[in-house]
Amino acid sequence: MSESAGFRYEAFDRAGKRATGNVEAATEAEASRLLAAQGLTVSALSPVRPAWRGFRRGKASTRELQLMLHEFTTLLEAGVRLVTALSSLAHSSHHAALVAAFADMERMVRRGESFSTALRASVLPVPEYFHQLVQAGEATGRLAESLRSGVEQFEYDQRVRQEMAGALIYPLVLVGSGIAAVGIIFMWVVPRFGGLLTQHGDSMPALSRWVISTGVWLSSHAWLVLAAVLAIAIALRMVFKLPGFTAGLIERAARLPVLGEWLIEAEVGRWASTLAALLGGKVELIRALNLAAASVKMGFLRDRLGAVAKSVKAGKSIAVSLREHRALNDTGYDLVAVGEASGELPKLLTALGKLYETIGRDRMKRTLQLVEPLAIIVIGIVVGTIMTAIILAITSVNDVRL
Repeated sequence: MSESAGFRYEAFDRAGKRATGNVEAATEAEASRLLAAQGLTVSALSPVRPAWRGFRRGKASTRELQLMLHEFTTLLEAGVRLVTALSSLAHSSHHAALVAAFADMERMVRRGESFSTALRASVLPVPEYFHQLVQAGEATGRLAESLRSGVEQFEYDQRVRQEMAGALIYPLVLVGSGIAAVGIIFMWVVPRFGGLLTQHGDSMPALSRWVISTGVWLSSHAWLVLAAVLAIAIALRMVFKLPGFTAGLIERAARLPVLGEWLIEAEVGRWASTLAALLGGKVELIRALNLAAASVKMGFLRDRLGAVAKSVKAGKSIAVSLREHRALNDTGYDLVAVGEASGELPKLLTALGKLYETIGRDRMKRTLQLVEPLAIIVIGIVVGTIMTAIILAITSVNDVRL
């Protein structure tokens, strides 16, 4: 992408009305020619100073992208012209990578390309359904409404992911703290009783010998243990980055009793909400069903919902197809059936998505209520076993002396 400067202009159009705005051009003369080609008579032209963008570098976060899309949609809803809205964000103080993407889209739209084409060419990391909503919005003349549906769904997806990740942080911290506590006991406390093992090892119980010898070995090979821990952490990081590994792990977790129900309901809620946004944006039904199914991460559930799209294409109703392929629960089937009969399917799908989101939160709380005491019990058993072994070692030495 070639470097170009921005110019702030004041001009009059053919009707004599005053117009102001920004124009992208390499030189002031080029800016004047571009404005003249638009039928504007320039009265003032000045370079725009680049907005301060701090020290942000690298890749923009998903939240920054959502905020920028939200601002863009708000401008369109307020009646601002598409090119003007793009130009405004192309000169904003958002992340440099996002600003550059909007500048590219502005140039493409000024050349006569559609916004949907420019958006896809920008390679912004938005879901596929967002592109479909934009195309449908352009076709129906409801671009701002379609963008609003896309932004809200995008934010909903991100919120669900953050809730799931946040729910797992506390159990992981709890388990990690327990492992660290056990490691400290083995590395610094247990080795202090190594002399007992040397002098009275034969008279100690087997449990005491095992615990103390393990602690002595770990303490004397501390750097080796640290290197092994780092190697395991790096290996796990690389494994989690493998394509499909996280999805496969989630799919296996979906088979667990309580956690599995929570994960499945969160996925179904995302599917219902995505389908509602697509249908509300006037995306064709079969395409909307396929796109909503593709947004689901779990393979077995994605296959079921994909089969639902095929059944609907063959002439069956959505409610009947969902029931045949066991994709929802009874409440979901009833809501979809009522939505089809009343012609309010997007609204009832939105309600279904919120229902699953609420149910998912309740299951998440119950899951955490089980994980916390279970982790405490396991850690307590391990620490208690170590302490018991040490006490047995001390008492066995006293028995020998007596």
